[in-house]
Amino acid sequence: MRIGLVGLALLLAGAVEADQAVYLMRGPVLPVAHSVNGYVVEVRLRATNVADVRVTTSIEPIGSEGTLGGVREAGRPVVPSGFELPPTLRSDLQPGMTAWEAATEVLEWVSDHLDLVADDRRPQDAASVLARGGGRCSGLANATAALLMAAGFEARTVSGLLIEGRRAIPHRWVECRLPGAGWVPTDPTLGWWTVTPGHVPFHDAVDRIPSIEIVTPPAGDLQHLPRSKGTLVRPNDGAELVCRVLDLPAGRRAVATLERGGDRHRLELGPEGRFANLLPGRWLLVVEIDGRVVETRRLTLEAGAVNSYVVNVAPGVREEVGS
Repeated sequence: MRIGLVGLALLLAGAVEADQAVYLMRGPVLPVAHSVNGYVVEVRLRATNVADVRVTTSIEPIGSEGTLGGVREAGRPVVPSGFELPPTLRSDLQPGMTAWEAATEVLEWVSDHLDLVADDRRPQDAASVLARGGGRCSGLANATAALLMAAGFEARTVSGLLIEGRRAIPHRWVECRLPGAGWVPTDPTLGWWTVTPGHVPFHDAVDRIPSIEIVTPPAGDLQHLPRSKGTLVRPNDGAELVCRVLDLPAGRRAVATLERGGDRHRLELGPEGRFANLLPGRWLLVVEIDGRVVETRRLTLEAGAVNSYVVNVAPGVREEVGS
């Protein structure tokens, strides 16, 4: 791991961040066990037509390697007959891009150009959805998988249920094979490289929804992920920032805010705090003590690095906030 130096470098080991939910399901058709990068589904039969289902998702960085050119050299998958990349997307995909960047470019194009139409009764194949600019979740998944394959990636759709609160609906999402990371799940209707503990896979499209009892609800840790253009993103090589205030007066409250576009994170420093799973790039750091801004700094956070910043509170400021 590289160490980015901003102020003073500190090495901190973080635990794997994950969220999970447990369900008790009853029905003639039950979920299937599944395991890919950042997403594990365990199914344990209690009796005939009864199973405990545990779904665990990770928001840790993906860890893909290689370039789009390398992916294409490995051999292109078969795409639907007559299917081609839209010209705007084709021009954006350059061989020198990292594989993750290229695949994310495809996901971003889908987000910008295709709309979710929940009650769409028209054909949901990839070409039809692209031609009219939208479709149901199944159509968006079909189109996303086809675009990824046309770009050079292996991709597949996954059918199952999406459990949100006490409601379960048939759903479809996508998995893409990224070099060095294996199959990685992504839901075009939710975000980039993200699925939730409410994504439960079945062998095929679900016609009869089983009885579902929520034993352990998810904690909602997905919201800790960074955002790009308002969309949740699980980064490939996340950046971290450790922020520390030196000589914090006793009994005083220090808070750090980190902003980048529409992405905003805020945490209390005691006197140290850690921002994790950040998108690399330029961020604005603001540190306050008891509501008074004592530091404002623009930082460039490096991918895969632990970046650190130390705030030295001037003696005059310490006396003022400590009075």
